[in-house]
Formats: sequence, C-alpha cells, structure tokens
Amino acid sequence: FGSSHLTPHNLVHRVDPAAMSAADVPVADVPPAEKAESASEDWIVVDDPPQTKEGLHPDAELDLVFICDCTGSMGAYIKAAQKNIQSIVTKISQTQGAKVRFALVSYRDHPPQEKTYVTRVHGFTEDVEAMREFVNTMQAVGGGDGPEAVAAGLFEALKLPWRPNATKVCVLIADAPPHGLEPTGDGFPDGDPDGRDPLKILRDMAAQDITCYSVGCEPALGNYQFARDFLCNVAEVTGGQAVALSSAAMLADVIINGSAEELALSKLQRQVEEEVLRVQTGARREGREITTEAAVGAAFQSLQARGVTSVQMDTDGRMQNDTRPCWGSTREQKSLKAVKAELHALPRSAPAPSSRTPAMAMPAMSSTR
Repeated sequence: FGSSHLTPHNLVHRVDPAAMSAADVPVADVPPAEKAESASEDWIVVDDPPQTKEGLHPDAELDLVFICDCTGSMGAYIKAAQKNIQSIVTKISQTQGAKVRFALVSYRDHPPQEKTYVTRVHGFTEDVEAMREFVNTMQAVGGGDGPEAVAAGLFEALKLPWRPNATKVCVLIADAPPHGLEPTGDGFPDGDPDGRDPLKILRDMAAQDITCYSVGCEPALGNYQFARDFLCNVAEVTGGQAVALSSAAMLADVIINGSAEELALSKLQRQVEEEVLRVQTGARREGREITTEAAVGAAFQSLQARGVTSVQMDTDGRMQNDTRPCWGSTREQKSLKAVKAELHALPRSAPAPSSRTPAMAMPAMSSTR
C-alpha cells in the first residue's frame, strides 16, 4: 500500500522511550495511541533482505491472539482457521525466528440472543498441539440477532497476560458488527449489555501497543450498514490493517504476513534505539553536546548507508472506511454511542457494496528501500 520512506521524522516517532535508558537516550515522548493511529500510513517496517540468515533477534517475542466470531454464519472461516493453524504456527516460528505464543478468544452473543456462551478463552501457549486443539473446539452455532458480542471478545483479549516486551498482535475475524451500532436488527441497540464500549477497548489496546488486524468475512459483512467501517476503525486505532476476505483460503496469508510485518517493526525499533544510543554515546566520549534531533538524523543516515530495507504486507484488499470523520481521532475518545448518533445523521445515500469491497489480491510481503 502507499510507499513509505525512511526519514529522520519517522525514526524519532517510532523510538519507544520506555525501551531505552532514560539517562542515556532522551527521545521525544509520543503517546502510544498516536503512534498506533499513524502506523499504517507513515511508518515503514524494516527487516533484512530475504536471502540473509540473520533473521530477528533470538530473544524476539510474538504474542498472537485470534479473536473469532463463532456464530452460525462463520462456519467456512472457522474451518479455514482449523485447517491452516499448523502452517501458520510453523511459518511464523521458522521464518521469523521469534518465540511465539498463541491464544484464542471465541465469542458468540449475549443471552437471550445466545444461550451457549458469550466468550470462551484459551490462554497463551507455546505448544502447537495445544493451539491446534483450541482451534478444533470452535464450532459455528447460533448467534440470535445480527450484531454479536464483539466488545466482549475484544475485552477478553485485552485482559490476557501479554508479555511486556513482546510484539503483540490480535487478529479479529468477524462477519458482523458489535451491538449498539446498526440502525435496525440489534437486540441490544444501546450497546454491549455489560457496558463495555469497543472503541474504549481499542484505545486501551493501542496504549498497550497491541496491534489488531481485522478480517471482514464476505459476503455476510455486506448485510450491515456500518460493519465494514467499524472493522476499519479497529485497525486504524491500533495501527493494524482491515482486510476484506472473499475467500477463506486466504486467511492464513493475512495472518502470517500481518504478524511478520509487526515482528519486523519491532526489529526496526531496536535498530533505531541502538543506533541513536551509539551516536549519543560517541558524541559524549568526544566531549560534544548533541541534541536528540541531531542524534536521530545521524542514526538515520547511518541506517540508510547500511542499506536497511522495509517489509510491508502488500494487498489490494484493504477495506475503506467511508464514514471516517464520524469516528473521530484517538484524541477525541468518542464513545460508540456518539459515533452511532453521527452515523445515523448522515444522508441515506451510500456507496454500492462493490465500491466498498475491492477484489482481494493474495497478500504478500514486499521490500522497499
């Protein structure tokens, strides 16, 4: 998707102050939510060229959580997850060189719409066999009305014991919006009956550096007026991507490449931190004063001279948020109720579904200078 370039401005905003020595490396303090909001547009993800064997740092960690709608209409996608989970685990572990943990949160709906369960959580595990068993327990059953317990699923994922230094990735797989958004057909029109606001949960995810990739399952998603826009907002708030899937067979590619992108971003952050520290330490040894901006600029030149390349997931299938102004920025901290009021005040005319759901091309990883 749009070309990004390595610049000093990009570098200073991607440095994580919490991960550096405060005494040695003063860095501009950027709120996590602001970082996440800009990540999908302004930042590049850097990794070594594919032919090298360096891979990620041996201590790199990835926590990957699947949040999946398990109501009746999701049968085909649940089967795809069950079929491909082994290849997903193997490919991420072998090609990215990270210590990977997996978790699964399945959700249905609140009673009386659904009486089996609201959420079912299988916590983090490094055991591939255990994860396979988790996924095999998923069944597409029930669901009641159209909207589902999306807020409950997101909340359970947020509560999981994420490793503080891990790259944190969620994959939300859904074919319906949360309660409290659509104009009709919602058994809980005022939102989650437990009072959870999915937009607040997403902001909390961004604050904890949890990136969420949303996968909109078609054609069921097109039955709703604002479901696609909600899934786009999920990705925009947390710095992920929203992808429309017309084929369940492509699910594995989205998950693998999305996780690889986030792992590569973690590597870029480490490279920047180390290079800025090296520049500042060298200046101090020489008795020179150097500003943060100057150190970042010197680090940028050094990284470019070393031929650092970027890795990004490349797809033609990103969903478009046709009502973005209504959702506001992260700083505005709008509630779902406020967003719903603005959405329902819009003129009735809406783009045809075909303009909102582009044909999906196979995701791939691309490298650019």
